[in-house]
Amino acid sequence: MVRILSIFIALLFTSSCSSDSKKLDTLEAELQSSYPNIGHLSTGTLSQWSADKKDVVLIDVREEGEYAVSHIDGALRIDPKASASEVAAQIGSIASGKDVIFYCSVGVRSSQLADRAKDELQAMGAGDIYNLSGGIFAWHNEKRALKSDAGVTQMVHPYDRVWGKLVNRQDYISYEP
Repeated sequence: MVRILSIFIALLFTSSCSSDSKKLDTLEAELQSSYPNIGHLSTGTLSQWSADKKDVVLIDVREEGEYAVSHIDGALRIDPKASASEVAAQIGSIASGKDVIFYCSVGVRSSQLADRAKDELQAMGAGDIYNLSGGIFAWHNEKRALKSDAGVTQMVHPYDRVWGKLVNRQDYISYEP
């Protein structure tokens, strides 16, 4: 985790990556390397699975306020600090026979939780366990649909000012639903 944060901070303050999307790509590659025991699913694949009505369990690993601003349709929110047994208790019964996809802002918290919960979920019958590469920021940057309690939205919570720099459409950042 410290290594990932160090790399991200270095990326933000250097010009070696010319765009924020390249910074997000670099962060995704580091997460894949750091969490090899889970799958890393592209936004395009998730979008295709959704279009095909593939039966998956989609887990939003962000705080309540972030989820309230927007989330991917059908996502269930689980606290980023949840233990593997808490995750299993919350979704184990609906995950049996299904792939489980975790996401957060960029993939750090979701990779951690997916990795932490993988064995317990699979012992309960879940299929493959994935992190959504680039998280909701990549989803938003690609202008894919987001929802809030009020309906369809283009807004996304930036997590904080530093991480929010990875959101391409800065006019659609909001801390409030």
